[in-house]
Amino acid sequence: MPKEDDDPLTLAIRPPKNETPEQKVIRLQAEADALKQSQLIDLQLRAERAQLKKENEKTHKVLLLGQAESGKTTVIKNFQLSFVPNAFRQQQKSWKALVQLNLVRSILVICQALTDDLNEQDLDIDNFLSLDPSVSPNYSVKKAESLLDTSQGPKRSSYPYPGTPDSELGPIPEITNVHRALKMRLSPLYHVQTVLVEYLACQFDDPSLLAAVHQFKEETETLPDFVVRSNTSLNGFMGKSLRGRESYEGTYVRLDIQEVDAVLMACRQDMITVWKDPVVREILHRRDIRLEEGPGTFLHEINRITEADYTPSQEDVLRARLRTVGVQEYSFHLETGPDKGREWRVFDCGGARNQRHSWPFFDDCHLIFLAPISCFDQVLAEDRRVNRLEDSLQLWKAVCSSKLLQKSEIILFLNKCDILQAKLTSGIKFSDWVPNFDGQNSLDGVTKYLKGKFRAIQKAHSPVSRVFYCHLTAVTDARSTSKILSSVQELVARAQLQNVSLL
Repeated sequence: MPKEDDDPLTLAIRPPKNETPEQKVIRLQAEADALKQSQLIDLQLRAERAQLKKENEKTHKVLLLGQAESGKTTVIKNFQLSFVPNAFRQQQKSWKALVQLNLVRSILVICQALTDDLNEQDLDIDNFLSLDPSVSPNYSVKKAESLLDTSQGPKRSSYPYPGTPDSELGPIPEITNVHRALKMRLSPLYHVQTVLVEYLACQFDDPSLLAAVHQFKEETETLPDFVVRSNTSLNGFMGKSLRGRESYEGTYVRLDIQEVDAVLMACRQDMITVWKDPVVREILHRRDIRLEEGPGTFLHEINRITEADYTPSQEDVLRARLRTVGVQEYSFHLETGPDKGREWRVFDCGGARNQRHSWPFFDDCHLIFLAPISCFDQVLAEDRRVNRLEDSLQLWKAVCSSKLLQKSEIILFLNKCDILQAKLTSGIKFSDWVPNFDGQNSLDGVTKYLKGKFRAIQKAHSPVSRVFYCHLTAVTDARSTSKILSSVQELVARAQLQNVSLL
């Protein structure tokens, strides 16, 4: 037990020895001033807490969670389209470069797949393995069927199981001189890709992307994917104005963006030819390159997108791929509906495995969890030993069991139902990938089974009893997604009122 004389606090506040009366007056006055200042700081902190609490009661926070390529950023676009339509229309033209980049990258993946040795090391095509849709009770399946070509007769199942003998796959297609000539004529697209990424990097104020561009060797390496980082300024995309070209005059960046339209028009017919070539399709299939299911796929719109006066449509903006790294925050003041004028803060969280540790769980937010159920026959890009559907179930379990989120409403979007139905219609059997499934190989049968799985996980692992909210979604379908977001808006607003004891 230390003596009182040894206590550091006692020693610190003990009056100095041989203190004169004048020094004592000065010391006591200084202590009084310090106490007054401390009380003033405490008062300011209490006022700030009260103001923050008041603002939080007026602001809705929503987290978008789910694995990579589950459609989170597309939900953001739909939210803006539904509730901030004027801002969406003002920024629509600014998506042109990104749509063009999506198309160019798809064509370059095809070109890189056209090698003379099909046993060559696999391509780095993680950016093209899934699409950004989700679905509602009124989703449209026709579009997905056209993407997967299910309307053109019976189809094989998707990529063969790992370990399938070559004897069951038929002869390996051979690359002809026609294909080599096509690749040569499409080589200018490597330069177009570089120009577009430079241009977008400037719009997004991201020097790291510019550095990557200038280290990139055309035709020999894959340019890093265009991403939105947590510290990136979203100039011109979903909330902020574009920087003018004059801001970059005199820099080393080649903003010859106008030449992009001319090159794309010149390469238009060759792009269409290489995409429709049956040998190319077979090679893509054998290498498990699923561009039709991938995000930002515009291969069926080459004619329209390569026009000189092309302007992105509403659907193009929704389908354009914009990958998120880290956590990106968007702030919207609603322009329509009963919540007009209210601020919504939506957090788009990167879903790759190495980014999930940074997800910002708040105790005053609500969640939309996206599970891409069409990916039952695919594996994670980060770990090809893990099935994507299984990963979504494990991730859902982790979210439901979080004690920090026990007061939050969690809304589940079973995503990509249009792609799911197209796969099932083409003959792919869900039970081949999920052995425990014994229902009908139809959209209703599969979604009923998956709803039960997700509901059971929530019931078993939630720290408190909560209502199971689930929607079948295809978020590239703006009309149906708008209806779902309206119901989500009402649910969040009601939960907010309950939290402040108004209901």
